[in-house]
Amino acid sequence: MTTRRIINITLTLLVLAAAVVAISWRLADNKETMKASSELTQVRNVVIPVNTASVTKETFSSDFTVNGTFQPSKELMVISDVNGRITSLKIDNGSVVSKNQVILTVDSKLLENQMKTLKLNLAKGEKDLARMSNLLRDGGVTEAQFEEAKLGVESLKIQIESLQKQLNDTYLRAPISGTVTQKQVEEGAYIAPGSPVANIVTTNPIELEVYLTEDQVVTVKTGQKISLTVDVLKGKEFTGTVSFIDVKADMTKRFPVKIALPNNSGIRAGMNGRATFKAGQPVAALAVPRQAFAGSVAAGEVYVLENGKAKLRKVEPGSLFGNKVEVRSGLSEGETVIVSGQANLQDNVEVKIVK
Repeated sequence: MTTRRIINITLTLLVLAAAVVAISWRLADNKETMKASSELTQVRNVVIPVNTASVTKETFSSDFTVNGTFQPSKELMVISDVNGRITSLKIDNGSVVSKNQVILTVDSKLLENQMKTLKLNLAKGEKDLARMSNLLRDGGVTEAQFEEAKLGVESLKIQIESLQKQLNDTYLRAPISGTVTQKQVEEGAYIAPGSPVANIVTTNPIELEVYLTEDQVVTVKTGQKISLTVDVLKGKEFTGTVSFIDVKADMTKRFPVKIALPNNSGIRAGMNGRATFKAGQPVAALAVPRQAFAGSVAAGEVYVLENGKAKLRKVEPGSLFGNKVEVRSGLSEGETVIVSGQANLQDNVEVKIVK
């Protein structure tokens, strides 16, 4: 290899090395610039704009209104107790029936024949028993024979009583008053014990079912008069009576309450209504706007403004009064809470109040 060629190769390698160093330095410089820009952006965005409200002590009406759904006061599926073919069906869907009204009859010819036979046997047994009673005094029969005949007569009476029950069951009667729905049989069909016949629904009186919180339910008593409205009957107001208060809350910690109402206005089960409870004296309480809660009210978390920073605090929420929520503990009167911008907040970040 000549000296000139060696010099050229050496110069080329030196140029490449210099280029690599220059590129590395440039990349490092760009990285530092980007990092500085990012830090500057973070500095600029660390102050988050918010709106605030004061924690105030207010007086609220303790009356409250809840939504509910109208339900039948009674509902029962009629079930057959006997085997047989339906000889007469006296109902259809929509039929109005009274309690103890016959709604269908089942073929009872075989049972009637059995009853006739038992009654004939009973008559004969009673005559035999009377005759044996006379013979017993004269010693014509023994005491054991007389007792056996007596037991035979008693057995026939029990059989007749049982058979009469079966005959009565061939006349299926409505157990409650109401309107027939979900009819499941037809005349001429065969039914067996346990077969469903029809559903009977009582909607007069009708009941509005509502769900109350623990704070609300303690102010309500059975027999209390309640003002009711029906969504589809605009402008009309009704007076119902609390007929039931459950002693156990459901999975949502609310207590089912039923309000009975005489139904002369065509209210149907499934319609929506509202109940207004007059709970008595006004209530004084610390309160904040509903918007102050970061998430659900039940979670009980609010941001409090302290020295220009948002401080996350746990509070105990109480009753809801319109757009205000009672605060039982965790806040003091006069403190400032943040009511907007919570989605961008974290504990102890700096904030700026905007209108």
